[in-house]
Amino acid sequence: MHVLLMGEIFFLEHEFYQKLKVTDFSIDRVSFDIEVLSTAHLYEYDLIIVEGNNLDKLFFSTIRELRALNEKISIIVVSRQNNLENKIKAFQAGVDDYVLIPFYEDELIARCKAVLRRVQKVFSKKIIHIDALSINLETHEVFVNKALVHLTGKEYLILELLILQRGTLITKAALLNHLYKCNVEPDIKIIDVFVCKLRKKLQDAGAEDFISTIWGQGYIFRKSTMDSE
Repeated sequence: MHVLLMGEIFFLEHEFYQKLKVTDFSIDRVSFDIEVLSTAHLYEYDLIIVEGNNLDKLFFSTIRELRALNEKISIIVVSRQNNLENKIKAFQAGVDDYVLIPFYEDELIARCKAVLRRVQKVFSKKIIHIDALSINLETHEVFVNKALVHLTGKEYLILELLILQRGTLITKAALLNHLYKCNVEPDIKIIDVFVCKLRKKLQDAGAEDFISTIWGQGYIFRKSTMDSE
């Protein structure tokens, strides 16, 4: 497991760092840097533990973008801010756990392992069913009422990301980055075109319109209950 520790506390709490090392995790330690956090998906981390001292709009939007770019990353925030509103905003942005400072080293390590187990369990599921809609995460096939729906590669990537991050706003910028990674990106309006075609294909096949538009921002997959196998 590849872990990123971001924040000054992880240089001060050397005992936690040492305990985490003996769990056979590969660990990187850096000071808090919003730009480094926003590009963390490029380094294939399994878990990011970030010290959140300034929980502002930029912090939450960065977490949201990071979550959209790599839905498999587990994110834990440690913070001295015992504020219910900030906790709710953190979870809505895509954080997996929120731990108050000071923390017990053994408890935080246990929380890390629990979060990673949950993520591994979710992504071990090969097929997700949402009413008449089914998506096979292994073969990248989509079915409605058991009939195959022919999607382009980018249409499939959009649908997969929206389903895996259901209930969370995925911005157009995040979708664009997800589709094109480090390649030259087209105009952001292309996302609206892809989503429009995706919706039409799914609805023509008999599926509900689960994708909601948040005008000027992005899209949300509204269906919250689903079955996996």
